[in-house]
Amino acid sequence: MAYEDYEVSVAGGQPIELYALTLGSTTWRMHNTLEEEISYGGDTYYKAAVSRGNITGAQENLTITIPGSHAYSTNFSEVAPGQLSSLTIYRYHRAETGDVHLLYKGIVRSVSFATQGHSAQLTVIPLTATFDKTIPDRTFQAQCNNVLFDSDCQVSASSFKFTGPVASAASNTVTITGLSAAKGSAWATGGYVSYGILDFRLILDHTGDVLTLNIPFYEDVVGKSVNVYAGCDHNISTCNTKFSNSINFGGCPYVPTKNIFQTGL
Repeated sequence: MAYEDYEVSVAGGQPIELYALTLGSTTWRMHNTLEEEISYGGDTYYKAAVSRGNITGAQENLTITIPGSHAYSTNFSEVAPGQLSSLTIYRYHRAETGDVHLLYKGIVRSVSFATQGHSAQLTVIPLTATFDKTIPDRTFQAQCNNVLFDSDCQVSASSFKFTGPVASAASNTVTITGLSAAKGSAWATGGYVSYGILDFRLILDHTGDVLTLNIPFYEDVVGKSVNVYAGCDHNISTCNTKFSNSINFGGCPYVPTKNIFQTGL
């Protein structure tokens, strides 16, 4: 019988669950069967009074109960540790030890004690829930956080565009007639070149009339007209001299690089 068959069996299933609790670099492994020890994946899981709540299809928060005296629980008895703690649960059936399934993986959100400290209740959120958070799109750094030509940058793309024919193409390089005469070298490094409506390529290097792209165009563009857009290294000097746009610079270029707490005054 397969794992799924045992799961829906009325009397044939004998599920065994293995729990791995990790705090920092330390992992505690336990199970809730009659055996003293169970080996899986090169690790040993030890018998413990561990239980859990129901796991729904949406994998909502899960409650795990372990003894309050367990070595893992004692880390939370006074001050919660500052390290990340995670939980992994594996499940299989006694008659089919070779078919082990990952049942649940999550992050321990909180630990509380009940029954006068005899038991510890862990609230665990599924790993997928950690991706629901809003991540700040700004970093405290000297370089600009804006994307060139976006609404924060406010530089007009049409003002920094060169249109010309492709004289030749080889592998991931293309030669644009008149580009060097109009813009010089390195003007488009870090920018992009577009062909048609939706075909864009990042420009890794611009030397003379030759552009080195991240990947070649799928179509033969020799003799075709393309649009080449300027690149930006996100430094304040480039923003000022190349784009005259330092008023919209999105970085912190004047933060002191010397840490007086390390080097002194």
